[in-house]
Amino acid sequence: MPLLRRQVHSPRFRGQGLKRRTLLLLGSGAALAGLGLIGAPRLWLRFGPRPIFEDIAGLPGFRRLAGGQTSGGGAVALIGVDHDAERIPASPCTGLFPERIVSGSVPVAYFSDARCIYCRTMSPMLKRMEEAGEIAVAWHELPLLSPASVVAARASIAARAQGAFDIFHQRLMGTPFLPTDPYLRDIARDAGIDPARLLSDMNAPFVEDELAVSAALARRFGFIGTPGMVIGRTVVLGQLSEAALARLLAIERAEAASGPCR
Repeated sequence: MPLLRRQVHSPRFRGQGLKRRTLLLLGSGAALAGLGLIGAPRLWLRFGPRPIFEDIAGLPGFRRLAGGQTSGGGAVALIGVDHDAERIPASPCTGLFPERIVSGSVPVAYFSDARCIYCRTMSPMLKRMEEAGEIAVAWHELPLLSPASVVAARASIAARAQGAFDIFHQRLMGTPFLPTDPYLRDIARDAGIDPARLLSDMNAPFVEDELAVSAALARRFGFIGTPGMVIGRTVVLGQLSEAALARLLAIERAEAASGPCR
């Protein structure tokens, strides 16, 4: 279990979530963690020869690391998912990367929860790489852990409509404070956006839609916790070290022409 805890934050909360959309069946993931399979392929990325990938059934062009569920799956069930499969576009790439992929950058779809302690390491790492032009990140909110996760996710998506996603993602990810209305108003004022509009937009249809699409994608790619990533065409569940991420990015960059999302 300690190895799993260093890498992936799985939901233990069975309450509000995304209105019951994203409560996960964790039995298979817990069993794999107990066997130590979650971490094994990660060691290959850091120390060994080129890792072995395997295709993911039902997701042509995508792959995971062979040897366990380290990179998610495609077969992990979601309990209580009440949105339709139509939430996912015909091409998963459209849902993963709603903005045009920047030429020369490796696309990374990143699924995080503001209360996930491992995401607090991954988020700034990915942001630094994005600012350096190494990757193009699509930031997906996947609130699995608590009601506070849901509020933070709604606030971040609503803030994106006013151009303030980055500051909300950073402040809500890194704080022990709960995302109360007064706290969200303070962040909005610091970001120079309209606090009243932010709080109103948190319940807007576009926020509901984005949360539903991200939850459906998480179901499709088998993310049983956070962080979850689709790096190029490789599905990864759990925290990566910077060295492991750099090596995987080098592989994806060299094979970009064969990826499904180009």
